[in-house]
Amino acid sequence: MNYQIGLDLGSTRTAVATCREVPRLESVIPTVVIANPDGSLVIGDEAERRASADPSRVARRFLRRVGDPTPLRLGGVALSADVLTARFVTRLLAPHNGRVAIAHPASWGPHRLESLRGAGLSDVLFVPAPQAAVVAYDERARLQPGSVVAVYDLGGGGFEAAVVRKLADSCALAGRPEEAEVGGLDFDEAVFGHVVESLEWDSLDTENPVVLAAVSDLRRACTAAREQLSSDTEVRIPVAVPGISVREVRLTRAEFEEMIRPALAETTAALLRALQNAQVTAQDLAAVLLVGGAARTPLVTQEVSALLGRSVTPASEGMVAVGAALSARVREPAPEVATVMWSRPPKPAAPALPHKRKKLTPYITAAVLAAAVGGGLAMNTYFAGNATPDPTTTAPTPTTEQTVVAPVTTTYVAPTQPQKTVAPPPPPPPTKRTTTTTTTRPSSSAPSVSKSASPPPVVPSSKAATKVGAP
Repeated sequence: MNYQIGLDLGSTRTAVATCREVPRLESVIPTVVIANPDGSLVIGDEAERRASADPSRVARRFLRRVGDPTPLRLGGVALSADVLTARFVTRLLAPHNGRVAIAHPASWGPHRLESLRGAGLSDVLFVPAPQAAVVAYDERARLQPGSVVAVYDLGGGGFEAAVVRKLADSCALAGRPEEAEVGGLDFDEAVFGHVVESLEWDSLDTENPVVLAAVSDLRRACTAAREQLSSDTEVRIPVAVPGISVREVRLTRAEFEEMIRPALAETTAALLRALQNAQVTAQDLAAVLLVGGAARTPLVTQEVSALLGRSVTPASEGMVAVGAALSARVREPAPEVATVMWSRPPKPAAPALPHKRKKLTPYITAAVLAAAVGGGLAMNTYFAGNATPDPTTTAPTPTTEQTVVAPVTTTYVAPTQPQKTVAPPPPPPPTKRTTTTTTTRPSSSAPSVSKSASPPPVVPSSKAATKVGAP
């Protein structure tokens, strides 16, 4: 019996949902891949368990490299992020038989999607993740046509804000989505830095594999503590690192919130920009969805609700995957919507990994970082993977793509050059001379707005967008 399968490909976790009579979440696994010497792949939980044995064969966060032909070196195996993603999806779908829809970041343009199709995902429906989230929400909320929903998506690897409009029988992006380089991994790094500050870090034997494995376990404990603070006001993080006498470190929710508050300011600023791009205000919204594991942080609910002056709706786990499965019911392209988006190109591969992420707090001193990175204690957690890009391949030159987004469709319009606007000829002079002469001062230059409707008032923001890492 055929049915629909929906995938939510995330930087750190991937969710699988199915839709028979009713949709349901099937599984959530880590987005981790290990390449064996024979070229076969190990994915998900098993890959996570085996990652510390040979970190050079492990790939994490490779979705950020989709569209970049530079191959990743996983031990002795070289694979592009496109092929790695396609093989990851194929392995994940092996137990299933049905039509497939994959939710992807709304900022992805035709180049990335075509790269995945060329890598083996040709018979797949691609759906922007914010759109999939609203499709799932609409299944029970029954939105009226014309309703608009804001989606605040804070995942492990990054943030995206978008506005989605409900159409007669589908949903579509409204306006240009906005991004911020903030994610749950940054929050984990802040917790880890807090723990490191409490330890005798300089005394560690950075060449000892047992120490490296213990530090990897400590990082996982920091992630668990961050998630636990969503429900508890205090956690105690266990420390079991050889050479360290401290056995646990206390962290309160208030301390954690102070660490991440500057980063959250970037996400709320991006949300305001997304509303402005869609020409809607907070009062126009039918709902505000909080999507992503890191969005379950209580401070996120408080900040977004205070910013917009209204209640918000936390998304259930797997909502995006469920929405993708529901979208797979319809495989024929829907009518295109006149919503123009500018997509960002894939980030070119750096000459060498790891890629440094912005720090949320000044907890980690230069000496600690030197010991952690120099001794391999960072464990290659916060970049595209432990894999090293092939230095013989040149990364593509970044370009800006323009794409027309259609609701629940596999058709994407290729980039086009903007047409020049020719001004109409001036009207003929009046035949009669008037006795009164009116002098008009030339207006100062200002950004042009759509002539079809007056622009809505800008949603006020009471908080400035503070850069990540600002004191």
